[in-house]
Amino acid sequence: MDFALNDEQQLFRDSARRFLQEQCHARVLRELEKSPFGFSEKLWQGMVKQGWTGIIVPERYGGSSLGYLELGVLLEEIGSAAFDSPFFANLIATLAMLVGGSAGQKEQFLPAVVDGTMIVSPAVEEPGVSYELRFVSTRATRSGGGYRLSGRKMFVPYATAASHLLVFARTGGAAGDKDGCTLLLVERNSPGIALAPLATIAPDRQFQVDFDDVVVPAEAVVGQAGAALPMLEDAYGKGTALICAEMVGGAAHQLAVTAEYMKQRVQFDRPLGTFQAVQHHLADMFTLVQGSRWTSYQALDRLDRNMPATREIAIAKAFTSDACQRVAALAHQLHGGVGVDMENDLQFYFRRAKAMELKFGPSPVQLKRLGEQLEAGASARSGSEDGF
Repeated sequence: MDFALNDEQQLFRDSARRFLQEQCHARVLRELEKSPFGFSEKLWQGMVKQGWTGIIVPERYGGSSLGYLELGVLLEEIGSAAFDSPFFANLIATLAMLVGGSAGQKEQFLPAVVDGTMIVSPAVEEPGVSYELRFVSTRATRSGGGYRLSGRKMFVPYATAASHLLVFARTGGAAGDKDGCTLLLVERNSPGIALAPLATIAPDRQFQVDFDDVVVPAEAVVGQAGAALPMLEDAYGKGTALICAEMVGGAAHQLAVTAEYMKQRVQFDRPLGTFQAVQHHLADMFTLVQGSRWTSYQALDRLDRNMPATREIAIAKAFTSDACQRVAALAHQLHGGVGVDMENDLQFYFRRAKAMELKFGPSPVQLKRLGEQLEAGASARSGSEDGF
């Protein structure tokens, strides 16, 4: 299968690369990490002007009606720059709205996302609940014409920069039930919401968010009450494929800077890159990056074609999670002592690779999902043969 970019995709990639190189270089990354909120309104508006917030949004809502491959191209460039922002969180919320939002909600929500006036952060994970979403216990109980929301959410990205939170809560059933889960679009400044920053390995910003009897109007329900689990699982599946592309960008950058350093660093009167053992490591890094890129783009291509992609997404995330960790470790090893110095930019990529490995589930979680899919497929084929 040929994943070569067409002319328009190459122009889009080059435009994104120029913006990131000019506006999001290493000095900016350090300034953002030291800042109180880790967020720059100026950079966000620059991203909006580039059209990034509307890539996947249909034209009738002000977007570009592009596809998942274009999103993958953009996220690979963002990964190469090691740039953290609310963009990815906002994208997941947008995907959920596109899947399950009503026509009226899309008319209200999507244009505001495209023009950058609305930033939405998903509030999904809970203490002890990360990868099996049906076990959430945060509850929204009916009250008058709306709901009262109570519970605790963890690892909510860029909550202080968000105007709204997309909260995954129970309106019925018990933890573990597939039915009874609901998505609610809640204003972040609503009374009863408390934010607490979390210390994480990556340079991004994540928060614990507590909801204490927060009043939420009935119209805040996205889609149908009690039926949000498939909607969120769909958005998270697409997000899993997309974050693989971002991981590939970071790994490809580490390979490039390591190869260049091996050409320049002289030891024993010769460049380190002339040693066969070093060349073997670089070859391994190249193979891992290429394998990660093509498994990720295969999953994105199937999404663009509206084909089943759950198996390909699990394969991509399982392979890419491990491969990018290996690339990061080899980059540090080949750089030697300078590679573990915080003044060296490699640390941004190492930390982000670990955080993205865990997002949506690391390799063991993905392999378990893949095994379940294969087992289900085998059972279905067996049942068909018995029926015949």
